[in-house]
Amino acid sequence: MEQEPKLVKINFIAFWLTLKREKWIIMGIIFFFTIAGFFYSFSLKEEFKTEGKLLPEIQSKSGSIGQFAGLAALAGVDLSSVSSGADAIRPDLYPDVLKSTSFFLRLFQEKIKDKNNNELSFQDYYFKEILNGKLNKEDQILRFPISSNYIALNRQTERNIINLKTRIICTYDKKSGVISIAVKMPDPVVAANVTHFSMNYLTDYIIAYRTEKEKRDLDFLENQLAAAKGKYYNIQSKKATYTDQMPSSALRMKSADLQRERIEADYKISSSFYNTLLQKYEEAKLKMQQETPVIKILEMPLVPNLKSEPKKSIIILGAMVMGAVVALIVSLLIRKNYKLIFA
Repeated sequence: MEQEPKLVKINFIAFWLTLKREKWIIMGIIFFFTIAGFFYSFSLKEEFKTEGKLLPEIQSKSGSIGQFAGLAALAGVDLSSVSSGADAIRPDLYPDVLKSTSFFLRLFQEKIKDKNNNELSFQDYYFKEILNGKLNKEDQILRFPISSNYIALNRQTERNIINLKTRIICTYDKKSGVISIAVKMPDPVVAANVTHFSMNYLTDYIIAYRTEKEKRDLDFLENQLAAAKGKYYNIQSKKATYTDQMPSSALRMKSADLQRERIEADYKISSSFYNTLLQKYEEAKLKMQQETPVIKILEMPLVPNLKSEPKKSIIILGAMVMGAVVALIVSLLIRKNYKLIFA
């Protein structure tokens, strides 16, 4: 036959008497933790947080092409060959751009101004204000050969990037389509400058990504068009020169007719090729314009006047609570008063 579980009864009178008897120990432990929390909170470096917001253009390619269809038709340009489809890069992947190693390496080289209006590289600022000028020489040694096939970093740079990933946060709101970039730094002006740099970096990256192929096509067509134009103008001049220099009596000769037909054929081919390339070039320019996204700054980064960290009152209150818990453990368990309370 199974035994019923034994109920534990709490003697609240004994508990209260125990607290009164051990009050000096409890108060002493709470006081110690409070003082420790107080000094710890004041030992932490102040941090300032600022935020900027971007509103990127989100639409399908087919919708963008439609706005140029009428203009293109007037110029004799056919945009039916321009492919339609979804956006080239998903907006929810934009925050990953500001997590890349390339971004942080570029940030380290950026010139910034601090609250004292001193200009220095972000790498120097990071070394001075965040690392407090302390570096381990062994961590600065590059242990692997440099190559164009990969990125080789020393240990200190890797640690710096890991730390910056917690200080520079980019988020994308799927409902509103807004990209938010928040930066936390010991200097409020540096935080705002780094936010502005991050916004520009992300904007340039998105535009370059969206227009990279179109730009290559446009450059190629531009080079081909220049060569075709030169050849077309050269044959055009050759044709005019031939007509001017050939006497009217010679125009009846078979050889003159043959030469004139060859020049005329070359002229028609070069003219047709040049006009075709010119049309393709105009199509490429319109497509380049269509592919270039519009990214508006919804909110410029604001230099914060109030620090975001440390929250000293919360730290001290947390230390007091922790001290109270430790004090109860000491008074009840270590001093074995729990035997009087739990029956």
